[in-house]
Amino acid sequence: MTGRAGKTRNIWLTWLVWPILTLGIYHFVWYYKINREARDFDEKIAVEPALSLLAVLIGWIIIVPPFVSIYRTGERIAQMQEDAGMERSCNGWLGLVLSFFASLHSLYYQYELNRIWARLGQPEEGSLVALPVAVGAPAGMPNGTATAAPPQTAQPQTAQSQASEPQAARSGGAPGLRSDGTSTKNGPADADSPREG
Repeated sequence: MTGRAGKTRNIWLTWLVWPILTLGIYHFVWYYKINREARDFDEKIAVEPALSLLAVLIGWIIIVPPFVSIYRTGERIAQMQEDAGMERSCNGWLGLVLSFFASLHSLYYQYELNRIWARLGQPEEGSLVALPVAVGAPAGMPNGTATAAPPQTAQPQTAQSQASEPQAARSGGAPGLRSDGTSTKNGPADADSPREG
């Protein structure tokens, strides 16, 4: 599976410098971009970057949407980490709490994103990268391979165990039937027995 790489950004510029120089506008541009990077990195991450941006931009009117969006963005980053073959270290709850303290969630989330890009060898923004873990694989299973149960070896049967085994189990069918489905009892289904007339 492949995904598109995002941009490695300086966490201090992202959190403090650019937002101050742009009177806070950069924070919203950055937020849109990281949600777009999540969508482009893993097609199974369902996110509309514009809706995520609207949730933090004007969602304050309803109070709840920005908090939900900030939490979910952290969970998306954690999913990206898992897809990159890393432990999930990004925590949406921590990001939510940090958002109350000078928007520190942007510093935290960018730090976690930078770890992903470093793990993948600092690819150029927008370039295709091979994901070491198949997307949608169970957690802890590299490359989407599940560990199969060890093959069971057939136990040799003794004459005594075969004698105690019912006829149906040995023939693979119901009692009183041969493996070809004909009856073992005298009657019209038994072709080998003489018919009474």
